[in-house]
Order: sequence, then C-alpha cells, then structure tokens
Amino acid sequence: MSQPLRTIVVGLDHYHVTGWVETLGLFPEQIEIVGRFDPDPASAKRDRPSYADPNLPQAFPDWFQSVPFSSNLESLARETRADLAMVTLPNRAAPDAIETLARAGSHVVVDKPGARTADDADRSVVATRSNGVRMAVAFTRRYGRAWQSVASEIERGRLGHMLSSEAIFVTSSVPARGPKNPIFDRDAMGGGILHWLGIHDIDLIQWLSREPIVSVQAMTATMSSDAVDVEDTISIQFRLAGGSVGTMHFAYALPRSGGVGYMALRGSKTSVSIDAAGTAEWIGPGSVADPLTAEITSSEVPRLPGYGSAGALIVADMLDAIASDRDPRATGEHARDALRVVDAAYASASTGRAVSIDTERFTAGGRT
Repeated sequence: MSQPLRTIVVGLDHYHVTGWVETLGLFPEQIEIVGRFDPDPASAKRDRPSYADPNLPQAFPDWFQSVPFSSNLESLARETRADLAMVTLPNRAAPDAIETLARAGSHVVVDKPGARTADDADRSVVATRSNGVRMAVAFTRRYGRAWQSVASEIERGRLGHMLSSEAIFVTSSVPARGPKNPIFDRDAMGGGILHWLGIHDIDLIQWLSREPIVSVQAMTATMSSDAVDVEDTISIQFRLAGGSVGTMHFAYALPRSGGVGYMALRGSKTSVSIDAAGTAEWIGPGSVADPLTAEITSSEVPRLPGYGSAGALIVADMLDAIASDRDPRATGEHARDALRVVDAAYASASTGRAVSIDTERFTAGGRT
C-alpha cells in the first residue's frame, strides 16, 4: 500500500478494545488511526473501558487520547475518509454501525460475533457485499497456526469421514469477571457464554468438518451468580449434515481468570483433538503391536502486545485481503453461519425440544 489506511476505532467501552487499539498500533506503515467513535460523548475523556479482559492492556495507550473523537459515526466516517474501521461495539449496535461504515466505503474488522442473531449478521453481510467492502470477524482460532495445520491435514483427507465430535471450554466465573460486565447484558450482547466464547467452537467445528450443524438440542443454566440474566452454562447435542452427532459444553465456572478446554473431531481414519493452547494430538490406527499411535504437535506463538498474535494475524490478513481484493479468512457469512446455531440452541433450551437449522446458505464448509 502506498499510503497507510485511514482507520477509525468504533466503540470505546468494550472488553477487548484496548487490545485491538494496541494491535492496530503495530502496523504504523499500513494503518493510521484518524478517529475514535462512541455513542456516549463522555467516552472521549475516558482512558479505559469500564471492563477490560485481564489478559489485555487495562487502559488505552497515551497517544490514543489525542485521536479526534466523535459521537456521530456517519460524520466521522465521512470527515476522516476512513478506509478501515475496527468495530468494538455491543452486538446490539454493531450491525447498524457496519451498515453505516459500508455505505461510507469503509472496510470493517469486527470483534466476534458482531450481532445478536443470524438475521442481524445477515444485515452486515448484505451491507458490506453490496457496497464492495470487506468484513473480517475476529474468530481468532481460524488464524492460529495449529488450527490452520489441522485444517490442511483434514482437507488432504487425513481424518476420513466424520464419526463424532466434541468441544468443551470452561473459564472464569461471572463473579470473577464482575456481574456488571457488559458481556453479561442480554439486551446488549444477545446471550451469555455461548455468544461470547462458545461461538468460537461452533465456527471451528463447521469450518474443520466442512459440514454445517443441522440440528441441536440444548440445556442452559445460570449457577455462578444470580446477578445476571444470561446463561453461564450450556450443554448442546448436535448433528452435522453428514449424519454424525456431537456435543459441546461451555461454562463460566472457574474462580480465577483463564480457561481450559479442547475440541476434537473423530474420523474414520484418525482422530484429532486441539486444546485451548493450540496443541494438537492425532490418534491413528496403530498396529497389533502398537494399537494406539499418537502424534502430538504444538506451535510456537510469538508474544505480541495488544490482542496478541491472533489479533495481529487478523489485522495482517485483512490488510492483505484489501490489497489483494479477496475475502479475509473469517467473513460475515461465517459469523452468520455460527449464529444460526446459537439462535437454534437458545430456542431449543427455551422449549426443551430439538431444533432444526436452515443450512441452505451455509458458506461452503466455512472456508474461503
């Protein structure tokens, strides 16, 4: 790029915004931050969001406070001639903002999932596609080396056909995160742990298996705090289009920060599991003498400031996607596909019945 992309940060009171701002700052020759937006004018003077992920910077860098601020997004996008926007708004507000940005000709990176429902996500898809701009959704694991490696092996046929799958992730409880944290606001975010974290594994299973989830049956609970109106625990049984069944379980249930978990795909040739740190274990057919053969691989991940290596990879991929006129690795369609499963899971939990999912517009195995 001959000139840095004129970039604005859209939403200043978000759990991840401080990390994204520092990550954008890692690309000084390609990105120039020219504006800040938040619907609350008082945000202009705040040096931090109300809650920040404990693994990310707790305040904005000093230089960010001097970036021009506006509480009118349409005016800011027009006046700054923004080429790119980093959207860190509640899921309730993100689709409207993306529509505004798309009309202004701005490409968009949005913190996942960027909508409360699949229908809302579809609005963003239509807006960006019809205005000829790119949208990347921060499904961080799609960008990790371990998951990319597993995806390549599966594409080469190493797994065989799917037999079953599972995903488990347990992380810090509602009291550990703070009950007033905006991520627990149902109206603003759409739901609880399934919306905030479980959606990563929904996206991964559909991406890696190249099959949509076609039906779900779910149960939810709120056990760690009665101060929130979203689920802190959810268990889901699901069926993939090829016929295999699987299970997911997600919970805010640890009394400290951080999380533990894994996801696994069990195939006719091999089985693979990947833990939250990106260590993959392949289990092959073995032999009579050695009936269980395992191969364990891990990837060295460089430690980077801000939103870490995943954030930097997302931004770098988006910059290349814009320059190359291609889709980023995780698009608005992928978020819409995952949110269809989220919508169905909540519907199932409320009725106690299995819910089928319309997969007519599923994005070809979740790959671009």
